Amino acid sequence: MNKICVNSDINKLIVVYEDDSIVVVNKPKNMLTHHTKYDTNNTVIDYLFDKINVNEFEDKSRPGIVQRLDRNTTGLMVVAKNKKSYDSLIEQISNNSLTKKYLAIVHGKFRKDLLIIKCPIIRSKKNTTKMVVSDDSKAKNAITSVKVLKQVNELSLIECTLLTGRTHQIRAHMNFIHHNILNDPLYGHEDGYEGYDQFLHSHHLSFYHPVTKELLEFKSIPDNIFNKVIKYE
Repeated sequence: MNKICVNSDINKLIVVYEDDSIVVVNKPKNMLTHHTKYDTNNTVIDYLFDKINVNEFEDKSRPGIVQRLDRNTTGLMVVAKNKKSYDSLIEQISNNSLTKKYLAIVHGKFRKDLLIIKCPIIRSKKNTTKMVVSDDSKAKNAITSVKVLKQVNELSLIECTLLTGRTHQIRAHMNFIHHNILNDPLYGHEDGYEGYDQFLHSHHLSFYHPVTKELLEFKSIPDNIFNKVIKYE
């Protein structure tokens, strides 16, 4: 099954697909995936809480969460409604049969159209809100595949495929290779798009349904602000 979603409203959570096992949503800007010790409302979980069999999950603060999007990263994510579906999706992440692709607008041009970034990541000691590439023995393996789609002036539209799922992986990797994501105040700097933050969008998600085993594929078109900078086609 294929489904395309237009991310026309960057302030509203949109349910793209739902059945008894899973729910796929298109996450807007300024919304956390789940509660933190600092933020306990206006999260994806708050909107989906009544749809999830919460009692089946040990962690009641993030029930059914198999992938997480940063507060101002938009786009597709899947949430499991029960433990059986959760376990299936986690296994698919482990064996790379669940595919996640992101669109990003970054600073600078590339000499190659394809590259693989294999750089371990660890939390920064100087700024604990950031992740950094490191050769520390505690750093976790992180692999990002990058495909260059367009280059306009001194900006590039890229598609990033996550082969691992580390916190801030794309943002940290792009910072490491000196192609910071446009308007990313944490890893780069603001570029005049106040209140928008990083130009990073989860635009492709595919996996096998936990029960039917059908291959499900979802695509999401970035919002108008994103497309006005470099249009994705």
